Amino acid sequence: MEEVLLRRLENLQAHMSDAGLDLVAITTAPNLRYFGGFVPHLDERFNALLISQKGVMWVAPELNREQIEAHVQWPLIAWRDDEGPQDAIRQALQQLGVPRTLGIDGAGRADILLRLQEIAQPQSSRSADGIIALLRQVKSADELEKLALAAAQADRAMQVAIEACRPGVTEREVAWAIEAFFRQDGAELVDFTLVASGPNGAFPHHHYSERVLQEGDAIILDIGATLNGYKSDLTRMVYLGEPAKEFLNAYAAVDRANLEARSRVKPQVSAQEIDRAARATLKEHGLAEFFVHRTGHGIGLDIHEPPYLMEGNEAPLQVGMTFSIEPGIYLVGRYGIRIEDIVAVTDQGVRVLSQTPHDLVIKSS
Repeated sequence: MEEVLLRRLENLQAHMSDAGLDLVAITTAPNLRYFGGFVPHLDERFNALLISQKGVMWVAPELNREQIEAHVQWPLIAWRDDEGPQDAIRQALQQLGVPRTLGIDGAGRADILLRLQEIAQPQSSRSADGIIALLRQVKSADELEKLALAAAQADRAMQVAIEACRPGVTEREVAWAIEAFFRQDGAELVDFTLVASGPNGAFPHHHYSERVLQEGDAIILDIGATLNGYKSDLTRMVYLGEPAKEFLNAYAAVDRANLEARSRVKPQVSAQEIDRAARATLKEHGLAEFFVHRTGHGIGLDIHEPPYLMEGNEAPLQVGMTFSIEPGIYLVGRYGIRIEDIVAVTDQGVRVLSQTPHDLVIKSS
C-alpha cells in the first residue's frame, strides 16, 4: 500500500506542477483515503494532508495522532484543543514551503481553507478537484475488484429489497429491510435506500416515505452502500399486480436504452456518446422528453464523481473508468422507470459489475 500511495503522491505532484499549484490541502474522507491511506474521524477540527513539491505533512488534532500514525507513515504534526492549529500549520509550511498558489479539494470545509489562507497568505486559491479527478477517475486493478465486491453486495441487497416489496408495507419498511441487510453483510456505510412507489417514482431523487405499497404500483429500488471504502449503486424495479401494456412497452424501451448505451462503451469513445445512445433509443419510442437527467456518473470512493455521461462532455473514455448507466423516464402523477448498472471500461470494451437481471419483477397477488 505504501508504494501505491507514493505513486499517487508523485502523480499528484506532477499535475500540481503543470497546474501551477504550490500546495494542495487534502481534507475530505474520500481524498484522504486515496492519497493518505487512512480516514480519521473528521469533525470541526482542522485536519488536513498538506502536499507540496517538497513533500507531505499531515496536520491533525492530537486526539487523532496515534490512530493516524498506526495506519500511515506520513510525517505528522499534531495540535491540542487548548492551543489551536495555527502553530502546527506554520510548522508544516516551514517544511513544505509557503505557497503562492493554494489548492484544496472542493468539497472540503470552508473554515479549513480560510484558516490556511489566513496563515499562508497565498496570492491565489482555487479548487484542486480538476487534477484530483484526473487521477481518481481511472481505477487500478485493486480498485476495480473492490468496486466489483461492492456491486456484488448490492446485488445481494437487491434480492432482499425485492422480497420486501408487497402490498401493505410502507416504503420506509422496505428501506429499513435493505439497510439492515447491508449492515449485516458488512457494509461500512449505507449511503441510500431509495424506495419510490407509484406516483413517487416520478421524482428521480425521492428517498422513501410512509406511503403504503399497493396493487398497481411500479416501485423503483435504488440502493447503494460502502464496502472497503468503495461505493455501490444499483437500480431495479418491482411491479405489484399486472402491469398494463403501456407500462411494459415503456419498461422495454428503458431497458433497451440501457443496453444500447452499454454497448457503446469502449476506450476513446466520448462520454457524451454514451448519453446520446440512451437518449436516441428513448426518442425512437417517443419517451425522450421524460428522460430528465444524465445517463450516468462516475463511481469509486464517491457515489458521484467524474466522468459524467452527459451531452457536452467530450472527454474520451479510458480503460479503468467506472460509472453508472441509468436511463430513466418519469411521468408525473403516474410512475417512474429507471434501470441502473455499474460498468467499467476495459481494453476490450465494457465489464458489467452489476449482475442482477434487468427483468421487471412482477409480483401478483
